[in-house]
Amino acid sequence: MNKYNALKLAVTYFFVSIVLIANPVIAKQRPNILLLMAEDMSARVGAFGDKIAVTPNLDRLARTSIRYPNTFTTAGVCAPSRAGHILGMHQMSVGAQHMRTRSFKASNYRSVPPNHIKAYPELLRRHGYYTFSSAKLDYQFSGIFANSGPFSIWDYAGPKPTWQGREQDQPFFGFVSIKQTHEGQLFPKAILRNNRNGNRSQIVNPDDVLLPPYYPEHPAIRADIAQHYNNIFAMDQVVGQILRQLENDGLADNTIVIWTTDHGDGLPRGKREIYDSGIKVPLIVHWPKSLKPKSVELGSINEKLVSFVDIGHSILAMAGIPIPDYMHGSAQLIPNASPKRSYIYAAKDRLDDFNFYERAVRDGQFKYIKNFLPDRPGAQHIIYRDKMASMQTLWQHLDSGKLNTAQRLWFEPSPKEALYDIQSDPHEVNNLANSAKHHNTLVRMREALTNWTKSVGDFSDSTELQMAEDFWPNGEQPVTQPPTISINKAGMANIVPAAADDSIGYRINGGTWKLYSQPLLVPKNAILEAKSVRYGWAESALVKTSG
Repeated sequence: MNKYNALKLAVTYFFVSIVLIANPVIAKQRPNILLLMAEDMSARVGAFGDKIAVTPNLDRLARTSIRYPNTFTTAGVCAPSRAGHILGMHQMSVGAQHMRTRSFKASNYRSVPPNHIKAYPELLRRHGYYTFSSAKLDYQFSGIFANSGPFSIWDYAGPKPTWQGREQDQPFFGFVSIKQTHEGQLFPKAILRNNRNGNRSQIVNPDDVLLPPYYPEHPAIRADIAQHYNNIFAMDQVVGQILRQLENDGLADNTIVIWTTDHGDGLPRGKREIYDSGIKVPLIVHWPKSLKPKSVELGSINEKLVSFVDIGHSILAMAGIPIPDYMHGSAQLIPNASPKRSYIYAAKDRLDDFNFYERAVRDGQFKYIKNFLPDRPGAQHIIYRDKMASMQTLWQHLDSGKLNTAQRLWFEPSPKEALYDIQSDPHEVNNLANSAKHHNTLVRMREALTNWTKSVGDFSDSTELQMAEDFWPNGEQPVTQPPTISINKAGMANIVPAAADDSIGYRINGGTWKLYSQPLLVPKNAILEAKSVRYGWAESALVKTSG
């Protein structure tokens, strides 16, 4: 461990200790923590000032919570963003920056983080938490859906995520993805299907929606935005159902609830981009009164900068679990536990068949974007996105010369550097990189980005093909070697990984799989099975013995 990481770990332990001392209730009864994450959605919520959104359940939750309106994902698209979130690390530092690993046509691969790096839910599980997730994983070192990645992260991952599978009095951490707002729900076939099945209420009039300056006036664009609001209402209803179940099960008083989204709106020039329309998301943290730190003012708004790499760090601190030194974030969701951020950072890399290499830094007023592959437009014919009527309309308007200057920007070659004043130009259409007035700001932001890249590392320094070959030689997934089991005369079993830091699972007599963290007692004549996994590799063969 280098001096920087040693210092960071010491500071982290200090802040966790402060949190527990300041709030002994957390230390004594370990809270349940429930993370609800909508897909493809910016801050179109009444509680965040959107006057068109119909979100009664989120608005109600916000009244007894803290709102963080300046929260940012590490990428504008799901898999890289989810990788950054689940590891608490910027995705390019572990080779998880491209969308997606499986869509790279030159070679098969998944991201393979260093073996000591673990998803934060695995750390919670190691410390006694029951962990569950909805079916969507999408971490880049896993596949997209349940049972396609490390078995060590979740006690349960599937279509019906619930806390009800835990042992009595066992604390839980749940991560539920809510898909009603996904970009695909704006495709014509999905709209027809949802309307036919009665799954969507048509509550927003297209005439009422607001168009950003990068969209032309057109009924198809208005219709997609209105439908997005209708999908948001459907998502809000799911949130309400989950919160009511939590209340009905008598768990609300001991459960911290976090709600956010995985990146910005699934609309053209939103999702996939590192403009605020792609990475700025709403975030709500609800502290029950029994767990609330004294400094928390329910119903308040905290304007500080929050990054997605802060979420896992904060959740571990909420649970009283020491934070590993490899995590890039800090406990921003616990008031007064960490110094405020000066900057947030984001990245944009390959999207399906189109190569990009962009990095961004943002403070409270300015955003700087460096484009390592300049002169190519941000807008490309991404097959999935082109299914949207609004995207088709934009292409048609481009071809017919109907787009004005601001509307054409996304379709024109990108500059090598861009600087935006978010306060005066929230839609990022006025590049100030060549402004003499803003030269000092440009230099400062450029330096901040350079220093950050050096501190976290960036796999995009090499080609994706070379990275893929390093992770999966010859395009073949490596297989984790099985662990070894030894049982002493007292029946205590010790399970040793073949390689240091492999994650190990075990079960007794065909029961549920558990995460191995310390020697365990095996009943006489019982069958003990074990297996190992390294992130990005295939899990090992089973080994078994009897007590």
